[in-house]
Amino acid sequence: MLFHTKKTCLLLVMVLLALLVVGCGSGEKKEQYPSKNINGIIAWGAGGGTDQVSRTLTPAAEKALGKTIVMANKTGATGAIATQNVFDQKADGYTLMFHAENPQIYPILGISKLTYDDFEPVLIATQGSTVIVVPKDSPYNTFADLIKAAKANPGQISIGISGVGGQPYVTAAILKKMEGVTFNQVAYDGDGPLTTALLGKQLQVSGLAVGAASQYIKNGDLKALAIMANKPNPSIPNVPHITQIDAKYNDVMKASGFFYGVFVKKGTPEDALKKLRDAFQVAYKDPKFQDYMQKNGLTPMGITGDEAKKYMKEWQSIVAWMIHDAGGAKESPEKFNIPKPGK
Repeated sequence: MLFHTKKTCLLLVMVLLALLVVGCGSGEKKEQYPSKNINGIIAWGAGGGTDQVSRTLTPAAEKALGKTIVMANKTGATGAIATQNVFDQKADGYTLMFHAENPQIYPILGISKLTYDDFEPVLIATQGSTVIVVPKDSPYNTFADLIKAAKANPGQISIGISGVGGQPYVTAAILKKMEGVTFNQVAYDGDGPLTTALLGKQLQVSGLAVGAASQYIKNGDLKALAIMANKPNPSIPNVPHITQIDAKYNDVMKASGFFYGVFVKKGTPEDALKKLRDAFQVAYKDPKFQDYMQKNGLTPMGITGDEAKKYMKEWQSIVAWMIHDAGGAKESPEKFNIPKPGK
């Protein structure tokens, strides 16, 4: 009886040791990223600049990763709803945020406490400019016409914006600071709805991404008054840029444009982040995406890591203080340790 008891105990010990070895071995086996499909959250509506850039960039990245990126538009609050949604997910690389520059000015506008400090840049793909446009039969034929009318009718001319902090809003803030004019701001959910409203003459003016507006300008459906940039745009070469119209805009235009990028929540494992960055660099260099940028008047960037973070900080400094000086901020940039440009 004692013999059998000892034998049973020995067998139990051997089984436990075997289970322990198996358990340790399975712990050492790390799951390779990505092991499943990835969610891609686009912070703006269908048909707008962010949406078009994101959907043009992503297919080549999917091929490089060997997984599908399931794209979905999540709109609202100048992209803050999507930003919060991605922030609320696990930092595991399985939720990507496709967004523009807006989070860098959320705090001063009272929209959200989140900024790109809470995310890691996978890739800032491209930079773009805003073009001031009006319906084709508008009485405004030049930028000077618009400013003259706005001065004569303070707060009366309807300007379409994509929410507080979007590029049309920033454009209105620039014009208020530089020209002393105010508009009646009407909010729409991105470039797509803004374009529809302009074509339907529900708005008198707006600022659209050059890529979103260029075809309508070429077709004669919209009139372009000025590109908010310090250089011409090859996709609409006959439209004057604002510093060509008036040199006083030179300093403001250093960071007046916008950028499009891909981001993940801060804390994403380095191996996942590296694979994402490598895949989206492949996508950025893809001839189809390069051709898309060229045709839509977008400036190639293709930056990531510390270079991307530095660029976003410089953009934030210039634009946040410009909005503050124009009276469009709820909070001073100083409260959020955003330095004044040049300091």
